[in-house]
Amino acid sequence: MAMEEKEFQTYKKRAFEFIWEELDPIALEIEKTGHIPRKELWPKFRDMGFLAMNVPKEYGGMGLSEVQYLEFEKEWAKVHGGIRILLHCVNTSADFLKFARKEQQEKYWPKVARGEVAFAFALTEPNAGSGKDIKTIAQRDGENFRITGVKHLISNTDFCDLYNVVCKTSGGPDDPQYVFLIVDKESDGFIIKAMERCMGCTGSYHERVIFDNCLVPKENVIGEEVKGLEYALSELNTSRVRISSNALGVMERCLDLSIEYAKKRVTFGKPIAQRQIVQDYLSETAMAIYALQGMINDTARKIDKGENTTLEANLCKLFATEGARRATDNAMLIFGGIGYTAEYPIQRLYRDVRLNWLEEATPSIPMITAARALVEGRRTYRAFHEERVETSFEKTLKNLSPDLASRLRAL
Repeated sequence: MAMEEKEFQTYKKRAFEFIWEELDPIALEIEKTGHIPRKELWPKFRDMGFLAMNVPKEYGGMGLSEVQYLEFEKEWAKVHGGIRILLHCVNTSADFLKFARKEQQEKYWPKVARGEVAFAFALTEPNAGSGKDIKTIAQRDGENFRITGVKHLISNTDFCDLYNVVCKTSGGPDDPQYVFLIVDKESDGFIIKAMERCMGCTGSYHERVIFDNCLVPKENVIGEEVKGLEYALSELNTSRVRISSNALGVMERCLDLSIEYAKKRVTFGKPIAQRQIVQDYLSETAMAIYALQGMINDTARKIDKGENTTLEANLCKLFATEGARRATDNAMLIFGGIGYTAEYPIQRLYRDVRLNWLEEATPSIPMITAARALVEGRRTYRAFHEERVETSFEKTLKNLSPDLASRLRAL
């Protein structure tokens, strides 16, 4: 049940004031130190409701709809990429509990809302794709599972207590099955190894998680034992819309900064906002923002209705990748050389948004997924007329005798 609109607008105003008054001013310090002051911010995030935005109200969360929640994904991305990753991953990882049993929800969601525990999501592997070819194995051992394998690029490993881990389990090579397990970082055989720092999103940590015969009780299985990958891929589609909203936030801030700068930056006696090429850059960015916002709004409403959004979510991700590329390129060109320095946020936004291309799959995966959905009959629109297209071969057979046509078909 979504928050009532009047209540939501009041909450949104208070939360956005916090974002800009308390988070934006520390962005430059995070860049200089490479550190997000999480311990200082965590109680504030908790009190602001940022740690459990989609957790139902009966468990202490904010109970936001997807439409409402995406407003925050967008705004976090405007102030700092590292903070955006921290909050995006905490909320999305906790969302996996919607597939969990009632007793698991009652156990974990209130703790998440109180800021006592935080979840991370462990799917990606260094020697496999993030899907059916994952190599991490969970073998049954009585009332337990023993996990062996490696995950990498796992976000928030510097502080997360619990990990949602997708593993291959029963089934043969032609019929693999997957289990979704909650793994405590204190479990025997759970090892974290550091990775090198990232190009952007400073202050966020993405490290390797190694499972050395790691023992996990059977009661930690989320949902049905054989549906682990199904749960993961379902939530990844939703997360791709959230990543698209992150990109949209960066695009909006780039446009706002660019307009202000272009009106004030004077060359050859007039503001550069009066030059046609700069106007082209601004218009192109605004067009991409307008289109992406419409796509996200439509998809989010469908998510809230429980509809299948495989096609829409992946199209959002594809468009967001290209839109963010154009918007940050344009902003850098408008600011010129000074935009390449840390005097303005442009260079940081430029670096931070590149992670959006890679999160929840590189562009080829959404492209393939969207194309598969189209071939299977999915559309973003309703067609009145159903197209029937004959191949040249089919047309040729029409003019032949039935016997010859039959023999040619058999070739």
